Amino acid sequence: MLRLSIGNDKWTDEFETQIEELDITDLWTLQVNENNLENGGLKFERETFGSFRCSYCRHHWSSSVIHIRFLITLDRPCKRGIVNMKIAKQSCKMCNCGVMEKPQISDENIKIMIKNLVLKINRTFYEKEKDGRHLRSINYYNEPKGPHDKDHCEDCQEGHSYLEEPWYQDVSHHKETKSQQGLSTALTVAGVTVGLGALALACMAFSNPKNSSKK
Repeated sequence: MLRLSIGNDKWTDEFETQIEELDITDLWTLQVNENNLENGGLKFERETFGSFRCSYCRHHWSSSVIHIRFLITLDRPCKRGIVNMKIAKQSCKMCNCGVMEKPQISDENIKIMIKNLVLKINRTFYEKEKDGRHLRSINYYNEPKGPHDKDHCEDCQEGHSYLEEPWYQDVSHHKETKSQQGLSTALTVAGVTVGLGALALACMAFSNPKNSSKK
């Protein structure tokens, strides 16, 4: 069953759960902002899937490009870290009322976004998990991906652009792909070896014909 969240508690609760798993002594908090983020700190930007419902005409739509921005700061002397987060809203293009609606994002995709955030924190501030891979959000919607509607996106209207870091399904998938590639190479080499052996035997048979039978 697909569980959707629209409030901020799920984000903060999930962040507290995952950040506590790190072997660190700094205290970290996540704050979800409705307004623009201030300058300063480490910027981390991602995109995820979600859905919207217009509060005016009740039109429902899904989006594969929901912008999420994080601004990360760590006060090392005070051993306190703060993450300010903003989720971009979208407006309805059916009634064009102009009201910016909050997205509904699945619990699983919230976990994925927070996992990517915690990985970024761990890698940047504590120099750990150098080989960690960012995960891609899950698309629960069967609608085909179309071009992003920039005219009805809050962040696009404010002039924000995104350059995401490369994503990977997970480490095990990455290793499995490499393993399959290695197996394919080994089979190719084995096939070439067998072919060369057969060719050598054929040449030997041709150069040493059997002696004719004695009368």
